[in-house]
Parts: sequence; structure tokens; C-alpha cells
Amino acid sequence: MTRTVLALAALLVFGAHGLAGEGFDYAPPVAPPPPDLGGLVTRLLLLTLVLVGLCAGVVWWARRANRPAGGTGDGGGRLKLEGSLPLDRTCAVHLIAVDGQTVALTTDGTGLRSLVVLSDTFETALEDVGRAEAVAEPEPAAPAPKEPEPPKWSADDVSQLLQRIIRRADGPGVHLEPALRHDQP
Repeated sequence: MTRTVLALAALLVFGAHGLAGEGFDYAPPVAPPPPDLGGLVTRLLLLTLVLVGLCAGVVWWARRANRPAGGTGDGGGRLKLEGSLPLDRTCAVHLIAVDGQTVALTTDGTGLRSLVVLSDTFETALEDVGRAEAVAEPEPAAPAPKEPEPPKWSADDVSQLLQRIIRRADGPGVHLEPALRHDQP
């Protein structure tokens, strides 16, 4: 192992001495010329336009690919979105017309929550109520309010009330005549 290390050291010393002649002086490289600013801006604009055009083409193709088979864009006339009402980030109510019938859909983060078939339009229901009120007999007038009657006291109620008053008044410093005292016979 030492022989190998000594052989490498000798090779480096003699090789470096032989290579250290002339022609190995360091000279810094020459700086390249500055780039053309007009060419850079032109390339930037052209590449941006190509990229925007490519994005527009992908969006157009995606919409065309997702169109219904009928080609009318509304499901062939059988299914039409009337409106949507977002309730929060994930929940919404959608009104959909299906073959002339209105359906209310509620959705949340997990998907479809409920589906309710609405019976009639609001205008139709309002007209039905108006016709029903026109045909219905008027309600009789409410009877006049009666004045409340004063409470009726029985003899037992009066005697119990008097006993309570006497017990309260029977405290220290209150003297009742023996005839009014209830505890004496």
C-alpha cells in the first residue's frame, strides 16, 4: 500500500513539473454580448398568445364534448334548470323543470339530499285560493267580548283567609280580643 502511495506522489511531482511550462497562464473568458431586448419581448408575447389560444381551444372542446346528444343544449327539451340558490359553501337548492313539472333538489357536500316534486306553480296556487275564497261563505262575526265576572267567595274561603290574617297578626306585640281568637273555644 505504501508503494502505491509513493508511486502516485512521484507521478504527481514529476507530471506537474513537466506540465508547468508555458501556455498554462489563466486568462478570464470574454463576456458574451447582451441579449436583444426586442427579441425577448417578442418571444414572450408570442408564447403567451399561443398558450392562451391553447387554453381557449381546450375549453371549447370540453364544452362541445359535454353537450347532450340532442344538440340543443337543454337536454332535448325535457330537462331545464330553472334556478339555483346556494345556501352556504356546500349546500344548495335547485329548481328543475322536467316535462313541464317543477322539481326541487337539495344538495350538500355528500351529493343529492332530497328531491321534492312541486305540485303547482305559485300563480296557480294563488288563483285556486282566490277562487276558493270567492265561493266560500263569509264567516260569522265573532261574538262581542264579555266582561270577566268577579270571583265568587264561599264561606269556607272567607274563613280560611281570616284565619291566615289572624295567625300573622298573632305575633309578639299584637293583642287580639279573645272573641276574635280562633284557637279558643
